[in-house]
Amino acid sequence: MRIRKGHVRRFQKIINTLIRHGFGQLIYELGLYKLSRRFPFPRRRQKKQVAGLSKAVRIRLAVEELGPTFIKLAQLLSTRSDLIPEEYLSELRKLQDQAAPFPFTAAKEILEKELNSPLNSLFEYIEEEPVAAASIGQVHNACLYSGEKVVVKIQRPNINETIKQDVEILKDIAAFLDRRTRIGQVYEFTRIVEEFDHVISMELNYYHEGRNAERLKKNFQEDNNLYIPQIYWSYTTQKVLTMESVEGVKLNDIKSLKKNQFSTKNIAQILSRAYLRQVLLDGFFHGDPHPGNIGVLDDNRLYFLDFGISGSLNEEERRLFSYLLMGFLFRDIDQVIYSIINLGVTTEDTDRKQLRWDLENLQEKYYELPLREINLGESMHELMNIAFKQHIRLPAEFSLLAKTFFTLEGVISSLEPKFSIAELVEPFGREVIKKQFSFKKLLTDINKNASKYLHLTSIFPERFKDILEKGAEGNLKFRIEFSEGKRIIYVINNAVNRLSFSIVLASIIVGLALVMQAASEIVIFWGLPLVEVGLLLAAVMGFWWLWSILRSGKL
Repeated sequence: MRIRKGHVRRFQKIINTLIRHGFGQLIYELGLYKLSRRFPFPRRRQKKQVAGLSKAVRIRLAVEELGPTFIKLAQLLSTRSDLIPEEYLSELRKLQDQAAPFPFTAAKEILEKELNSPLNSLFEYIEEEPVAAASIGQVHNACLYSGEKVVVKIQRPNINETIKQDVEILKDIAAFLDRRTRIGQVYEFTRIVEEFDHVISMELNYYHEGRNAERLKKNFQEDNNLYIPQIYWSYTTQKVLTMESVEGVKLNDIKSLKKNQFSTKNIAQILSRAYLRQVLLDGFFHGDPHPGNIGVLDDNRLYFLDFGISGSLNEEERRLFSYLLMGFLFRDIDQVIYSIINLGVTTEDTDRKQLRWDLENLQEKYYELPLREINLGESMHELMNIAFKQHIRLPAEFSLLAKTFFTLEGVISSLEPKFSIAELVEPFGREVIKKQFSFKKLLTDINKNASKYLHLTSIFPERFKDILEKGAEGNLKFRIEFSEGKRIIYVINNAVNRLSFSIVLASIIVGLALVMQAASEIVIFWGLPLVEVGLLLAAVMGFWWLWSILRSGKL
């Protein structure tokens, strides 16, 4: 593996960190320590304090030490139960995106540079002490000169460059593993890193977060139960986000909810319906519903915060996901199998009979349970575990959905333990299916596809006439291609070439041996015994030929 110029020191730190947390053997087996002859690899021993810990715990500790890029990647992977065993997932879920705040002098410099104005001309006041700090940015309370109270999110200095370098290193490692390991060929680590690169790029662009907020606001503009804060675009850039400050009670403050006499059952219903609508009807959902990002206003409306993580589902994915949920909840195993296979990508290692058997066992687990006792997030993670076992690659949005529902149900359970989202799935699922086969949808599809096929009406008569004329003249030809034809021809050519080479080589050896036996004296050419040299070269060629076959593994 070749490391890009300027990345060697960081790469060495990553490898050393993994070795100190007890993964040295894995590093050496994969050959990741071989940076370059010009850059000696410093070896580090495993820390004594991690010797008795499990691999999953040591992975989490190593990730925490490696910093924001790896914490964000681990948080993404913590949703991928189709890729990672449960013992590792439970540890990765413990990772918190928290960091020490950076100085206000740096924050001021970023604000003035991004907004192109002195700080005192931008805000009536801005609090120097941040109200929250994470690995990518921190948040300050402020007030505009117009009197509106706002929160200002400011990106950490140089965080973009740090993450970019780490992502490039991860891409190099992923490409290396995809080439060198069987599991890399099956799960395509390069694709996972590219997915992460896309996600982290969106989080580093605060314009994207602002657009997510506006899209949700538009989707719920006629819903009187939800409120999405306003984005102040004049005070927003890629590195600065200014949003309306919302004063309410967060869902993680159960005491205040009860003190203000908010109905937790009503909150659970509004929240569940909002997410089912986002996922099944709108196809765009808030992807981080932990209780600190959701609150209640005085008029009982719910509000959302932090729109950096979001998910999108196209029409076909919404339909398949609806089928999957309804098939699972109402024990239709064929519908579940159909949905999973069409949502994901199967490989040659997928055993469909075993897949059916695994899904039937999973449904048996939930068979006697009423809908109110079924946890959607947990069941989705179990479905992803089965997909992992059967080498089915599910889309990244599905893993984000599983994480979203898992977190959401945890929030709802803390509010109203007896409430279940599963009971609300059927009406939403039926509405999706109803829309799919509605007369309006049919007309829309006809109009959308008509333009694609309209040009065929002008060329079809002429093409059909050509076919009839060639058929009448006996000149009509058909061409059939085998998808594996080129590979088979290559294998046959290779085998024939080796056979021919072996015959020629054997003939040379036999001929030279006969010449040596028949010759009365040694034939000298340029001072060398010609026959003996020929036999030696033939022997070398024979050993080379045998070695090439052994290396190919086809002896």
